Amino acid sequence: MSETALRILSAAALVVAYVFMIFHSSWYYVEFFLFGSAVIFFGLRELYAFCTREDSKPFFGTGLFFSIVIFAVYYLQFLGLQYNVTPPLWVQEISKHLRESFHPVPFLILALSITVWILQIFKRPLDGALFSASATVLGPVYLAIPIGHFLLLLAFPFGAYYIFLVSTITFMSDAGAYFGGRWFGKHSAGLKISPKKTWEGYIVGNISAVLSTLLLNYLWETFSGIKLPISVLESVLLAFFISILSVMGDLAESAMKRDAKIKDSSALIPGHGGLLDLADALLFTVPAVYYYFQFKGILGFPV
Repeated sequence: MSETALRILSAAALVVAYVFMIFHSSWYYVEFFLFGSAVIFFGLRELYAFCTREDSKPFFGTGLFFSIVIFAVYYLQFLGLQYNVTPPLWVQEISKHLRESFHPVPFLILALSITVWILQIFKRPLDGALFSASATVLGPVYLAIPIGHFLLLLAFPFGAYYIFLVSTITFMSDAGAYFGGRWFGKHSAGLKISPKKTWEGYIVGNISAVLSTLLLNYLWETFSGIKLPISVLESVLLAFFISILSVMGDLAESAMKRDAKIKDSSALIPGHGGLLDLADALLFTVPAVYYYFQFKGILGFPV
């Protein structure tokens, strides 16, 4: 089977599982917590493999513990915001405090930093201290916080649509760039991080993201019968800029792989490589889309 066919088949299987999870809510959305925790585990393992050197390596157990705790904070906040089930009163109270008073994520990042340096001082040699400590702290920031924002985005009244929106923009931008580069690519983008990428690929990816967003909006309103709180012009502009941001997310992971001198983050997903190879752009685009609609709501516009 060719690499392209394998890439398409594995992507189709993942899309089916992704769609099923979004529309099938079990007991208090526990599948979201389990799925997010699994993504954090495998993603952190790949990320820390990038950062392992002869004289230093990240503290995987410590990074994983704080990442899961941070994700659990967002999960509790999400339970108090969503509309389909009523969580226990204590969960609602915690969610309210997280939204209105004390949000512990900055404290947890600080606690992680202090913990890592204590471990470094007593358990590791001086060589590589800065690298291993900073790499450990990078894990929760790069993975747990963006994945937590996936839940916050889903908690909006149109949350399911917003998840499809950011996913459509991100994946169609990547797919368009991949096939556009293969079919039309002639002019190199001149990036040392990804020397094979072409301007034609990026342009096709951007156009694919915009057109796919307009198609998604049409199909969503047609089959749901509900008017979406986003105009055509807003959709085009949002797709355009988020598509560019998705490229930055892809290039950021490529930079890490270049520094680690490896081609793929792992062989976890057939045709795509590792989990970070597939989800790298979403780690940038999901928080961006969340804060776009969050600020839009603050300004009084419908979301």
